[in-house]
Amino acid sequence: MPTTMYRLDTYGMRSAQTAATISVLDRYLAILDAVKESERSTSITELATRTNMPKSTVSRLAAGLVDQRFLVRNADGTVGLGLRVFELGARAGLPRRLMTAAAPVMRELWEATGDRVGIWVHHGAEMVSLAAVAGRLPMLPTRAGMRSPALTTASGKAFLAFCADRTVVDRLSAELVPDAASGFRHELDLVRASNVATDAGVAYPGIVAVASPVFSADRTVIGAVSLAGPADSMNAQHAAPLVRAAGLSMSRRLSAA
Repeated sequence: MPTTMYRLDTYGMRSAQTAATISVLDRYLAILDAVKESERSTSITELATRTNMPKSTVSRLAAGLVDQRFLVRNADGTVGLGLRVFELGARAGLPRRLMTAAAPVMRELWEATGDRVGIWVHHGAEMVSLAAVAGRLPMLPTRAGMRSPALTTASGKAFLAFCADRTVVDRLSAELVPDAASGFRHELDLVRASNVATDAGVAYPGIVAVASPVFSADRTVIGAVSLAGPADSMNAQHAAPLVRAAGLSMSRRLSAA
């Protein structure tokens, strides 16, 4: 019999639901590992033997992995690793490569302005900070992992304006009333025309931010570089060319890496 897995929840009670979720996840991972280790396409029978699971269970879980493109089913019924595995693997090194390309450009922008410089990537309804230099805004944390709303921040708008998946924009703008949603889409049009997005204190009162997208070699937007400073001393129009140049420089460095 399989070992039952538990955890203690906040009140010290065992969570059977969590145990079941972990068990299912372990089975999916066991199948993927077995296909990977075989180094070739593998039959369901072979996978059942390798994973010590019933053939019917392996067949059902493998079908789900095929539907999600983690596995591919061949004409003879065998399965191999699917494109989604390779897509995720290719993206796994993205933060490191982006930081390598961004670091010297971030420093130059900070030295030129003295303001807070950040590099951001998109996740769900938020932008996540990979790194930042505090500048004249020591009250904002510079730790990696800081999250900000994509809908209102300059970095979010810089990313969303060039996001190829329009359902992402539709989902976020659905929170707005019709007039505001229309205005938001018009603002994204302006960002696409100028390669610069601005937040005049909406996301963070008293703070002005300017951001520009960062692209991969195939012109896919992968993040944004931002410059933020106190509203009473930072001029967004003067900062825009510097931030635009920083975004272009990061994109070129990333493409050449």
